[in-house]
Amino acid sequence: MDFLKKVLRMFTQGRGVPIRGFLSSFFQTTEEDYTEAEYVEIDIERNTEAVAPTLRDARTGAVIVNEEVWQENKYRPPYSAMKDPINLHELMERQPGESDDADAVGTWFGRLVRKITRILTKYHRMFARNIELQCAQALQTGKISLTDDKNGVTYELDYQQSPTHLPTVLTSWGAANATPVADITALCDVIAEDGEADPQIAVFGARAWQNILADESFKEMIKRDGLGLGALNPGLRDKGARYMGYADFGSHRLELWVYSSKYKTLSGATKYDYLDPDKVIITTSLEDLDLRVVFGGVPTLGMKAPFTDVVPPVVTYDGFIRVHNRVFEDEQQDTYTAESKMRALAILVSIDRVGCLTTKTA
Repeated sequence: MDFLKKVLRMFTQGRGVPIRGFLSSFFQTTEEDYTEAEYVEIDIERNTEAVAPTLRDARTGAVIVNEEVWQENKYRPPYSAMKDPINLHELMERQPGESDDADAVGTWFGRLVRKITRILTKYHRMFARNIELQCAQALQTGKISLTDDKNGVTYELDYQQSPTHLPTVLTSWGAANATPVADITALCDVIAEDGEADPQIAVFGARAWQNILADESFKEMIKRDGLGLGALNPGLRDKGARYMGYADFGSHRLELWVYSSKYKTLSGATKYDYLDPDKVIITTSLEDLDLRVVFGGVPTLGMKAPFTDVVPPVVTYDGFIRVHNRVFEDEQQDTYTAESKMRALAILVSIDRVGCLTTKTA
């Protein structure tokens, strides 16, 4: 069991530990969000500005109010699984990182455990990027669209985000007569009104940031008021984005971030931006947001000897992802297969408190 704890530390504390992406840092996972269910039920919050009515006569009793401010929904988290067979004959050869010294090589079983650990840790990092992509899609479009290993769409979900929270500018930023400051201010006003909370964070795609820096009205605003450095939000620190300071847009003071991280699909070499370079995501503070990553049940036959005390069947990265591991054998092929599974879904609970501005016209 001590060895199992050592291997578990390799997953959760080693150099290959999955790093939470910047946009997935806006989402939280509580203990109740780790489930064993096929479907997860969660309420999407819609804010209302209705004022409580007064009674003409207290003896008439309370007024019945049926307006729904919550949309009860049932979601099926997408299913991800990866595996890699290891032929026992491969373990007779020197492995990466080993010296040729016989004493340093160790047994074939030790080599097998190290190789399995490397494989599963790689899968865990890939799962983390899957979640970052979900969060990026949900924040930018109000939808999620995931693909298989052949780039075919296998999972789609639409949270029915209000079109007013996903506006496109009338004039592309960088063009004559563009109005970046007014465009951001207008979206902030919509989020403040619908979400009943102050927008406080703006995340720029790389090109959107360059275009607003070149805008005369923005430069005048910065010249007049300065670009304050402020204090970095600790929840967003060191997550892959650059903090540029803060500025006031109308009555809204926004932290300004630039995010340009990329990812690749499993079958391609092309790199894609998590955040469209021409988009700007705007949200309220992390404290006012309720965005979740929830986990569904994963069917598995479980871990069998001799790996039950060697490879942890479940690894949970605190407040982040939960993955299920399995190692099984094929006696005829002389192989052991390392397998990892996850079922995670990013959900916009406080959907009225996020928005995304497209800064380039079609």
